Amino acid sequence: MKLVCVICLFLCYGATSVAQLHLPLINKDRDKDFKTRDPDQVADTLRSGSDQQRNGVATELDIVTPNPSNLTETSGAPCTTFNHVEERRVRLRTDADNAVIVADSSECDSTYLIVFDRARKSEWKHLQTVRLYSRTQRPEISFAELVRPGASEIVVHRETTRESGAAEQENFLVLKLLHDRLVTVLDAVERMEVTVPRRTGDASDNIEQSQQSTFTMIKNAPKSGAAMRILQKELVKEQKASITLYRSWNWDPELERFRATVSDGSDVAQWQPPNPAPPKHAAETIPSAKVMQQTSK
Repeated sequence: MKLVCVICLFLCYGATSVAQLHLPLINKDRDKDFKTRDPDQVADTLRSGSDQQRNGVATELDIVTPNPSNLTETSGAPCTTFNHVEERRVRLRTDADNAVIVADSSECDSTYLIVFDRARKSEWKHLQTVRLYSRTQRPEISFAELVRPGASEIVVHRETTRESGAAEQENFLVLKLLHDRLVTVLDAVERMEVTVPRRTGDASDNIEQSQQSTFTMIKNAPKSGAAMRILQKELVKEQKASITLYRSWNWDPELERFRATVSDGSDVAQWQPPNPAPPKHAAETIPSAKVMQQTSK
């Protein structure tokens, strides 16, 4: 009974985390959002530009600090101090070249994804800047061709969505470029730890609840509608009790989202890496003295 309540509580937390992810709103007149900027120059400016230059680029490209009273919202003030900036050339859609600048700022408690697009024989355009909250740790950013070959999605591990004394939560995200905007097409809890007070009679204590998920990307069969699917293994614990759940996240072309279906875990076991072969016995690898004598003769 307790585990059922725990799962319900986790689902409530997971539902609210989607609303907390900060993504800029889509304006009706998109052409006004486009800003011509060379990504190499932007990365160099963020690394080593003057204060005035960094301020100008941050203001123009929506690289803004979080709101101190609500870290999931922005304050409007530009973020101008970065401790690590890297540029990655990828293809987020099949008919264009893209560049993504990943800029970490411990001072602004944020990791910024600055996305550029260049269609064939055209100039670079700034499409969007997405801010990920990262006060205590940096989210892990990678790229994978999940939906179709030739176009990558942005995969984010351990993006902090909740951080307090009683609750900590990190999410797994997949961001996809759809209609010239980066959209969250998968958002699932990757790690959660919750402390719930419980009072029995005149005494009170705390109940510790946790959730830990691992995500495995596997290739789909040909003509299955997507290049890959994502398998999730979720371990839910409360005190000494635990339960393991499995989900398969599959691409839905009509909704343009990944949708989860319940799995019995056989898929996860099937796609585990095989155990390495045991080393051969020394007698099989080292020739005996008798064999060596015969060889020499």
